[in-house]
Amino acid sequence: MTKKLTIILLFTSQFSLAQNKPQPTLFDKFVKNSKIEWAAYASDTFNFSTAGLNLLLLKRFGKKEIKASLPVESRTINADQIKYTVLDSIHNAFYGNDTDPLMDSLGNVVIKKIPIPQKDSSNFKLTELTQILYVEKGLLKSYIPFVTPTLPVFTSSGMYIGESFYFTSCYNFKYNSKASKESKLIFLKQTKKMIRLDPTENTDQLKSMYGKNLLETIWPYIEQNKIEAFVIDSNTKLTPGELNNYLSADQWQPIPIYDSVGNITKFSLVRSSGSGTVKFTEAALLQDWYYDAKKNKVFSYITELLLYVNKPDQKENKEPVAVLRLVFK
Repeated sequence: MTKKLTIILLFTSQFSLAQNKPQPTLFDKFVKNSKIEWAAYASDTFNFSTAGLNLLLLKRFGKKEIKASLPVESRTINADQIKYTVLDSIHNAFYGNDTDPLMDSLGNVVIKKIPIPQKDSSNFKLTELTQILYVEKGLLKSYIPFVTPTLPVFTSSGMYIGESFYFTSCYNFKYNSKASKESKLIFLKQTKKMIRLDPTENTDQLKSMYGKNLLETIWPYIEQNKIEAFVIDSNTKLTPGELNNYLSADQWQPIPIYDSVGNITKFSLVRSSGSGTVKFTEAALLQDWYYDAKKNKVFSYITELLLYVNKPDQKENKEPVAVLRLVFK
């Protein structure tokens, strides 16, 4: 998305992406590799203020220790035309004209430079992480092509209306690049991201073999015991044979758990008798994020994937609950 306006809000990105027809770029062309069985964009916005990622990148950029460009959005023409720039250009693009013409007592025009607002962990904390998830040889992996810090935007009356992209950095042009052994990685955060397993709802999907969703793609590797599966309630590891038996059920029966005064605090799921395969509705992706200062790249390590089924509540609605935990070796 071309950043020609002073304010471009994150909540308009889906509309903007529709205006810029998604296209293959140098960052996602790797999915054509025959080893890649499934791939999809899974970008998100995280708060890394505890680790101070935004402030660290801005400080390093100002010292010319790292490179950065005007904000870039994935799957647009700008992603194929990366142009590094300087900090003043970033400021001018975000804040607009930083001068204010005034008149002195004699009527002469005096140009007054408007100071750039100070940034700290309270207002410079959200980061747009462009991420591509992909399955290669049965392993679910993460690739972070670039990172975009954001700044809050306010109306003239001081009302907060959203976040705007500030600059883009941490470019990684190699999808299977690894963190440097010589560099001490800075831990940023652990996150949990929900993923719908219905492929018809995944507009960011890049590749799918035979129309399979993420879980269908990795399931053969679970059955080969290359991905470990645990029952969440008991933390019991299942063999492939035990797993198939565990999933042979028409439905899950919710058993209420009560507190000391008789109030229902939560439900535990027990399989009812019957045949069939449980339908998982969504998954939760748990990731650990790190910043490699030596390479100026962000890496994500997938720790586990939680699988959910729909659980009926007392009002006969359906609420997803996690029943299985997949751990990648």
